[in-house]
Parts: sequence; structure tokens; C-alpha cells
Amino acid sequence: MSQKILLIDDELDVVEFQKNFLTRRGYQVLTATNTKEAIEAIKKDSPDIVFCDIQLETDTAGLDILEQVKKIKPDIVIYLITGFLDKEIEVKGLALGAREVLTKPISNEDFEKKIKEVLLS
Repeated sequence: MSQKILLIDDELDVVEFQKNFLTRRGYQVLTATNTKEAIEAIKKDSPDIVFCDIQLETDTAGLDILEQVKKIKPDIVIYLITGFLDKEIEVKGLALGAREVLTKPISNEDFEKKIKEVLLS
């Protein structure tokens, strides 16, 4: 069975590009563009790995998603993604349970590398 990956980002073109790449690599890819969709997808589909942009509806929506997800499904691996790294936000994200905070742009190959790291751990 293929791993379920959830991509959360409000930039539709970015999500679709990443989804197409990962789908071709054999992963089952789900997408969400806001907090509500993200939480629904996590509850319904139980992804194995989540890549979540920090800035969605608000500057810290990704942190809110992370906090909610860790209460619902604490074992899900979550990577936070940001366009500009803020040390305070990075520290908070890691404290809330993010595996890592990644800085955009992230290549498709880097996404797959992170997925493989999780699968091998």
C-alpha cells in the first residue's frame, strides 16, 4: 500500500505541481488549501505524512493546524513549510511536534527525500 501524503498550501499551482510529481512516484497524495480542509482530511483520511505551509488564512495557521493534529493523531509526521524563516516560529513549531521546519522553495526531490527519511525511520 502506498503512503498517504497530505499537502497543505493555499497556493494551488504549487500544490498541484507537487501532487503530480509525488503521484507519479507512487504516493497517494491528498491536498488542502485551508485549515478546515486540512483538519477534515486528517480526520477522514489519516495521512502518514503532512507537509503544511505555515501561512494560510493567517500568518500562523500552520501552527494551529499542527497543534490540532497532534491532539487528534499524535503519530502523524508533520513538516512545516515557510517562505521566510522566523526563529521564534521555528522553535514553536518544533515544540508543538513538527518534525522539521522547511524553507521554500523546496524541490520535488527534497519532498521525496523527506518522505523516504520518514519511511526508513
